[in-house]
Amino acid sequence: MNSIIAGLNPQSVERVAGSGNKFVHLTENKSDYYLNFVPGFKNWDMCGSEAILTSRFGIVTDAHKKPIEYSTESSVTLSEGIIAAKNKAVY
Repeated sequence: MNSIIAGLNPQSVERVAGSGNKFVHLTENKSDYYLNFVPGFKNWDMCGSEAILTSRFGIVTDAHKKPIEYSTESSVTLSEGIIAAKNKAVY
């Protein structure tokens, strides 16, 4: 993650505890994006945050830039992490 952050050359890096709080930062325009490539997010942890962020024109995908699937056919664990951005321009 440190090399990815350095490559993006952000103006600042916010250290915020909890996935939900990170999405609050995005929806309140306190942050532009949220990257987390640690495996283990569960769909039930993401669905509410994704719904709120996308209702405000944000984007949430898995680490491979594919939409998160919420179905009985897909895994309930996001095995490679997520990318979330406050809008398409940032994404």
